[in-house]
Amino acid sequence: MSLPVLLFILRLVGAAILLAFLAVIAWLIYQDLRLVARAAAAQEKPHSILRRLDGEAGAVFPLAPVTSIGRAPGNTIVLEDDYVSNEHALLMLRGQQWWVEDLNSRNGTLLNGERLHAPTIISAGDVLTIGGSQLKLEALPVGEGG
Repeated sequence: MSLPVLLFILRLVGAAILLAFLAVIAWLIYQDLRLVARAAAAQEKPHSILRRLDGEAGAVFPLAPVTSIGRAPGNTIVLEDDYVSNEHALLMLRGQQWWVEDLNSRNGTLLNGERLHAPTIISAGDVLTIGGSQLKLEALPVGEGG
């Protein structure tokens, strides 16, 4: 075998190895993007809802991992009530538990009739009173939501 033929074969082998390496990298990136997209889709689905018990009884508000409640239009849940502050309360999902925090509202936030003074865990069945609105936390069955 002559030297030019040997060099040509080595170039072909090198190019094949490089293309195989690039294909493996592209496959790994694709798998990672699928995993991230799946995780993001699961995170977007609400795991719980707030159901209104008064006024517009039966109204349902899906909860995002961080849900703001207030009178201002920028809140996740907007309550049209003069006794609700612009930024009244905040619901946050930490791990598998919901926490509720009053944002120094003028009229306060009640959890099961008790005024909140610090961030507190809220469970399914608990009732939040914000202004004149009563909101019950309900967990969604697996497979529902979004």
